[in-house]
Amino acid sequence: MIEIPTQTKSQTFDLLNFEDTLQKIKSQAIGAEHDPEGLKKEFQWLKESGALKIVLPGEALDFNQPNMPALLNLLKAVGKANLSVGRIFEGHINTLYLIHLYANAQQKKEWYQGVRDQGHLFGVWNTQAQNGIQFYPEADRFKISGSKTFCSGVGIVNRALITGNIEHTDKKGWQMAIVDMSGISEQNIDKNSWKPLGMQASGSYTVDFSGYLLDESDLISRPGIYLNQPYFSGGAIRFAAVHLGGAEAIAENTIEYLLSLNRTEDPIQRLRLSNIMIQLVSGRLWLEKAGQHYDEWADDKTHEQDLISFANMTRVTIEDICLRIMDESNKCIGARGLMAPYDMERIFRDLTFYLRQPAPDATRLNVADFFIKKQQTGHESNI
Repeated sequence: MIEIPTQTKSQTFDLLNFEDTLQKIKSQAIGAEHDPEGLKKEFQWLKESGALKIVLPGEALDFNQPNMPALLNLLKAVGKANLSVGRIFEGHINTLYLIHLYANAQQKKEWYQGVRDQGHLFGVWNTQAQNGIQFYPEADRFKISGSKTFCSGVGIVNRALITGNIEHTDKKGWQMAIVDMSGISEQNIDKNSWKPLGMQASGSYTVDFSGYLLDESDLISRPGIYLNQPYFSGGAIRFAAVHLGGAEAIAENTIEYLLSLNRTEDPIQRLRLSNIMIQLVSGRLWLEKAGQHYDEWADDKTHEQDLISFANMTRVTIEDICLRIMDESNKCIGARGLMAPYDMERIFRDLTFYLRQPAPDATRLNVADFFIKKQQTGHESNI
């Protein structure tokens, strides 16, 4: 169940309408990855529900208020309906958060207005290959050279936050910039670059931004701030919430499948369902605590390492939870349940692929280092 804090309820966000929207998204998910228009209609529905602007000032989950547990619950609900929609929606929320943290007042006014008045969808694309992004000065502007990979939602994103290297007078390092995607030609989008096991509907193509001209007002803050902690590592709890939504969909579909075959009286199946639900509830508790810690610690430098470590723990724990739920479900439903037209065929592919996030082993090592250092220095952990 989705909950919005009573004290921040907005007249522009109708929770019942949003839940109806998620049901529509879920019902369309089986054909979404084959739709030539991608997820266009799904994000039109999200726009109409008020979800695209939900974190803006004065809205239901305003970033200026301690709303992270509710936001994580919302992200989980979207991921449960369709993981590809969840991935793109999380990118939109992530971009708006970066704007909230680092953009100047005029930039916020312009970009927030685009979301409110025109339903602009934002995305953040940081991954690149050898021909990565460079910003070169040209008169009083900057010309982009290079490409980004894994550009989720490129066919429907209106404004993209990209990162790249800049070398110009007082600007040196990894710079954030907002690109108006209407200025990027279809020829610059390599649709042959996206042939994944799952998450096909996310349309995470490679995009060549070469030749696009940026104004100074398109650059966000100073170079290097994108990697600022604890916000960079702490943000992992948002995609972990979407992951858990996929696992929740698997859990519910597993029970529904067994009920349809009258197999819920089988004691072995009930043991497996017990294992699934224990894992799922554990994941919910991890998310709830992660959200609470984020609200308490994000702006408190004395808790920076605590927040990063707990976010790392949450991310890898939810990955493990998802894998365990998939394993138990696999045994419950067998080969038949993993074939189309059952939803499980798609959800298993999507979640398997989406769980592959960068540096999982290094993340676990960082968790160990945090607790080793705490013990060496004689400081008690706040976790």
